[in-house]
Amino acid sequence: MPFHTAKTQSMTGFSLAEVLVAIVICLVFGAAAFASNQRLLLALKSQKETTAATMALQWRMESFRSTAFSNIASHDYVKNNILTVRTSTDSNGTVTDPFAPLGSITEQLTIGVYPADGSTPTVMRWDASHPTGQDVSTNSGLGSATLLKVDVLETWTSADGRSRIREISTIVGIGNIGI
Repeated sequence: MPFHTAKTQSMTGFSLAEVLVAIVICLVFGAAAFASNQRLLLALKSQKETTAATMALQWRMESFRSTAFSNIASHDYVKNNILTVRTSTDSNGTVTDPFAPLGSITEQLTIGVYPADGSTPTVMRWDASHPTGQDVSTNSGLGSATLLKVDVLETWTSADGRSRIREISTIVGIGNIGI
């Protein structure tokens, strides 16, 4: 009688353990891509805020540069015509708010005699809770100085929850653009 051996058919494939390892690797890759995307979006928003703060500081400083020295020395003028002005209008009538991307910003203007003579500077602050401005200190004698130092400080909370600060200073003198 002939002797026949049964041929076994070989089946190849992935075991359950290999499939589970592949799924875990895909999940880890997906989570890493998602986390990287979130960090990138946060970094982009933070950069947008920094750019907006720089633009707002420059806009504010241009307001001082285009103002007569006697008006810069005047507490009321600065408070009513510079600090509380929050938007600008271009020649086409387009109104822009340079502070909008910064959310809850606090702005502080400090105007003092330069070089410092020990006198109290005029300090004013603006934030959403004080839209008409808040006086921290005043000095009515700034008009007798020949040079004034103007500091503009902006503070806001960034998208990532960090407190951010930008500051700019300039010195103005009699003959700035007026008397």
